[in-house]
Amino acid sequence: MKIEVNMGGNMWNDEDKAMVAAVLGTRAFDYLISSSISNENLLMAVGSDETLQNKLSDLVDRPNASNFSWNYAIFWQISRSKTGEVVLGWGDGSCREPKEGEESEATKILNIRLEDETQQRMRKRVLQKLHTLFGGSDEDNYALGLDRVTDTEMFFLASMYFSFPRGDGGPGKCFASGKHVWLFDCLKLGSDYCVRSFLAKSAGIQTIVLVSTDIGVVELGSVRSVTESVELVQSIRAMFSSNSSMLGRVKPIAAAAAAAPAINQKKDDNGVFSNLGILERVEGASKDFRAGFAKFESCSSSPF
Repeated sequence: MKIEVNMGGNMWNDEDKAMVAAVLGTRAFDYLISSSISNENLLMAVGSDETLQNKLSDLVDRPNASNFSWNYAIFWQISRSKTGEVVLGWGDGSCREPKEGEESEATKILNIRLEDETQQRMRKRVLQKLHTLFGGSDEDNYALGLDRVTDTEMFFLASMYFSFPRGDGGPGKCFASGKHVWLFDCLKLGSDYCVRSFLAKSAGIQTIVLVSTDIGVVELGSVRSVTESVELVQSIRAMFSSNSSMLGRVKPIAAAAAAAPAINQKKDDNGVFSNLGILERVEGASKDFRAGFAKFESCSSSPF
């Protein structure tokens, strides 16, 4: 017998719940369902940085002297609930697909699932469900315009819906401690750094770095196993810490609207989002996802 449960105003039956848990992982599913209800309160994003997207994109697009760049970069921004609780919410992000020669054998094996049409239908359906659960409308539902969803994209798009109170999850614990976290060989060691660990492993992420700042937490990930660098941690902390242009600026945002990103794109005559970048993938090209809405765009391929 199927049992329907009201999830934040939406009816989900056992089949829906099982599907979402299979794609996101059980811990991530349970966490999102609980947070989707509590996040109905208004959040206040503390501070604003117009250069945030550029900083994140540089970490993904521009290889360093060793010809290395990250596969994704996310900034979890400090927000406050109506009750004054400190919450880390999606601030901005950028990601790219692994390039040839960059993937580990484990990642290549995981990517075989892309050919599974059932898996693809499940992923797109889950993104649609999350979009609706967090207050999004069909009009701005980007999932309806996706032809397929890669492992990297699934991890990244699902991450937009998460928020972490101080001390909760990987970002929340990092912020509470004020110390950085550097995990490598995650696939081999089975590191369980956050409720999103299942998604990260599915994307073949080998290295995860969390760096706390006074205004949030920077999260970096790579499909390569990268040894710890104190110099990098220091430079990241300095790059994403507050400055005079950000002080004293407070931006009100609706939690549901922030968690349910809409695409700032026009639809074509068929009602499908056109020119999203994500539909025409370029190996190694990044996609950026902006705060308050998600904007997919193909950048020029990096020389990495």
